[in-house]
Amino acid sequence: MSFCPKCGREIVDESLGCPVCDIAKKQEQAETVNSFVVEDEKGTYQKFQNNAYQQQYQPVEQTIHPALKVIVIVLIILVGGIGAVAGLIAGTILMKSPIEDYQKFGKLITIISAVMLGLSLICCLMSGLLYGGAIVSIPMINY
Repeated sequence: MSFCPKCGREIVDESLGCPVCDIAKKQEQAETVNSFVVEDEKGTYQKFQNNAYQQQYQPVEQTIHPALKVIVIVLIILVGGIGAVAGLIAGTILMKSPIEDYQKFGKLITIISAVMLGLSLICCLMSGLLYGGAIVSIPMINY
């Protein structure tokens, strides 16, 4: 229920305005929203964006940029053991994400990190065995 700003009388039907003064209440324009995020009952988020051609909101796919994927994989390979451990942690976190692209990339970097960690371990064991004297002893030559 509202009142006329000019005469103070009660306005019964706001769409018609004041019956005495004939002043229609100004209608405010609704704000246009281009995109919004919705959380469902599972706690996952989904982003929607306005499709200008069909005048309806459609979900937006959230993906990781391919260049960022390449950079992360190259860093896992180049850094070695620490990069492999960091990749395992990041991959595990990404696999728990509700976004499908994040899950796939998490699985990929977990596999790559596990392989790199295994190779690092094998290299460390082999170098320890070879140069530690257990397999081959290198003779010392004194001149």
